[in-house]
Amino acid sequence: MPSKKIKPPKGTRDLYPEDLLRQRYITNAWRDASIRCGFDEIAGPTFESTDLYAVKSGEGILNELFQAFSGKSDKEIQQVQQTATAPYALRPEFTPTLARMYSAHAKQLPKPCKWFTAGPYFRAERPQRGRLREFLQWNIDAVGLPSENNDSIAQMDAEVIEAAIHLLELLGLSPNTLQLRISDRQAMARYFTSLGITDDQLDTAFTLLDRKPKLPTDTLHTLATEANLPTPFIAFLTTDAPLPDLDASDLDAVCSACSVTNQDAWVTKDFTIARGLAYYTGTVFEAIADGERAVAGGGRYDNLIELFGGPPTPACGFGMGDVVLSNLLEDKALMPSGLELKEAIARPQASIRPDAFVVPNGDPDNESLAHTLTANLRRGIESEAWLSRENRKPWNKDRYAIAPMHARISYKSTRKINKLKADASDQHAKFFVEIHAENKVELTNMDTREPITSSVGSWHVDPQNDHYIGQAIANLR
Repeated sequence: MPSKKIKPPKGTRDLYPEDLLRQRYITNAWRDASIRCGFDEIAGPTFESTDLYAVKSGEGILNELFQAFSGKSDKEIQQVQQTATAPYALRPEFTPTLARMYSAHAKQLPKPCKWFTAGPYFRAERPQRGRLREFLQWNIDAVGLPSENNDSIAQMDAEVIEAAIHLLELLGLSPNTLQLRISDRQAMARYFTSLGITDDQLDTAFTLLDRKPKLPTDTLHTLATEANLPTPFIAFLTTDAPLPDLDASDLDAVCSACSVTNQDAWVTKDFTIARGLAYYTGTVFEAIADGERAVAGGGRYDNLIELFGGPPTPACGFGMGDVVLSNLLEDKALMPSGLELKEAIARPQASIRPDAFVVPNGDPDNESLAHTLTANLRRGIESEAWLSRENRKPWNKDRYAIAPMHARISYKSTRKINKLKADASDQHAKFFVEIHAENKVELTNMDTREPITSSVGSWHVDPQNDHYIGQAIANLR
């Protein structure tokens, strides 16, 4: 009798050597982008208590759980039989796990905590292009603020967004390929209130707005009517009428912070972006390419840490799955193969030890210069030879004249240089960069504590200048 062929579970993948190398190319890029932007790696379990997801993830997640139980406990079996709910679930996302982990040690952790993780996730939903039941996901989160003010909130949002854009640039994508569309749920909530939406209807309204690109107008109308949502909101939901001017000063601040790090071309305001999960409280965004699902999505979730027993803690983050990203890279001929793939994977990854620790000298005018320089160090400088070629690829060995670096800034409130150097030392930075002015930048070797000067005595912030500080660090590291 021939043996029965058993197929892999629907919505999963068998990865043969070349397939796994392509996936490794993506996960290496995730790791490089995270580290260069100053995020530290964490990890959590692949399954959690089902109760964790019932706290604040919303019905969209609860309906997609792969539930799990050992089958060895009578108590577990009875729970499943009586409630149709198992005590555990394979993780569909990471944010609840992160909130639980942060809450457990909130008093001991620095502010902000900039964390990243990447691993397998599971959702019991209908498989389709760009969406599987098992997938890899990259998560970036900034939890807590260096100071309690709106500028600080906007800055942390912008740093999370910067990590996403750095990854896209690293893989050879461009603003012509996709846009990071950004909105503000608070601004939209105020607009929904003006249309007659009550507080207890807000989650439903945002869920329908999130589903608008995916559902026919008639279906949206039916769902909104069945939910007893007011007629003005239904009219907004089922038409493409332009929005009035919204009070979105917080979103303007985020966009301004993105401008400081030269991300303008990537960022577009789009108030139809909602994100379906119930825990988002402010800024929300998605990286969207034509013809594909969102490549990445996330936002601000300021109330979630408190729900898990931690202190009130602002937080912002996003997730990016490997499935849609892989499809996009293949479609745009941005996925290497054969020898080029192996060579790209074999290259050294970003240094876990920071290459540069950048601080202003105490002058408020230099704050923005510090963020601009840090972003430029992380981005690197592409070579003229590479830029001049029409068939250039992001994995070409000659892509960079100055390779991207792991650069950090200080979140200490002090502006005393000795304390800032101590902060750099605690983070094991190789070089300390102190900005006095655009054309007056001091460089210190943190291993020897010796200053390093240029032929003109100082270094420059501008990458086009002959005495660019990034070139000095590249020559020394």
